[in-house]
Amino acid sequence: MPLVVLAGAATGVVLSMETHASLVRFGAKSMLPALLIVSIITESGPIITGLVVSGRVAAGIGAELSAMKVTEQIDAMEASAVDPYKYLAATRILACILMLPLLTLAADFSGILFGWVANTLTQPISLQMFITEGFKHVTFHDLLPTTFKTMIFGLIIGVVSSFQGMRAHGGTEGVQRAATDSVVLSALFIIVADVFLVRLIQVFFP
Repeated sequence: MPLVVLAGAATGVVLSMETHASLVRFGAKSMLPALLIVSIITESGPIITGLVVSGRVAAGIGAELSAMKVTEQIDAMEASAVDPYKYLAATRILACILMLPLLTLAADFSGILFGWVANTLTQPISLQMFITEGFKHVTFHDLLPTTFKTMIFGLIIGVVSSFQGMRAHGGTEGVQRAATDSVVLSALFIIVADVFLVRLIQVFFP
């Protein structure tokens, strides 16, 4: 949560500063609240959350499961007739799927709030007016699909990191390799999946 909130806040501040300069140049600075909020809700919040969580959670899952694998704890579970995929992997995958949308909402809130703070420092505006003007052009068709697409990001993080952890071998080097591969592959697949999900959302929620 702290990492996601911090990343969302930084994104909101940067978007506010960059967008403000561009809109002033074209004489459209009144559109800043709407543009900032739409940008964060539809793309910046979800993708930043997915990448931050992939760096933090995928490494943890990959390292934890790979450590259990190389120390033969998973083999011991199988010998005891306990399904390690159901007991270890499925629970982590489900947790990732359920938590990504909630973390995305936290990132969105943080980005919008600190975007307003950054904007107020250069052009004072009340938070109520900022929110009112910004959400004039936002509907549930903008919020819900883009937020719930992060469930796919959570599925990717959980599946990739669990797979890398369960197939680890080679002692401590295997643990390190599994953790690294979990982060790299999760981030890569999230970026690729985002391209296709954006297009699907545009088709089904025009």
